[in-house]
Amino acid sequence: MTLKNRGNESSKADAKAHDDFFTAAKMMVAMLEEFEAREMNTGPALGGALTQLITHLIDVSPDVPSALGLLSSCIANAAYQSESPTLVIPDPDGLIH
Repeated sequence: MTLKNRGNESSKADAKAHDDFFTAAKMMVAMLEEFEAREMNTGPALGGALTQLITHLIDVSPDVPSALGLLSSCIANAAYQSESPTLVIPDPDGLIH
């Protein structure tokens, strides 16, 4: 997430957004590992999780284009990340575009 430079406030917001992004990503990895541990069928489990996430995204977005913009960004990041051997979002700065 890129915010307009507004000094220290912007830096704090950027740091929080960065931390929130990676915390949520790590939580999702844990959830996917739990799906596997419970021997859940991958297709329906992922379908249910994605449906709930997208429903929430649309519900909290100010408008449909904003929701689709974020979804598009996430798909682009996922496509980029799928080239990684681990398929897990790396934590270092600058690897997510």
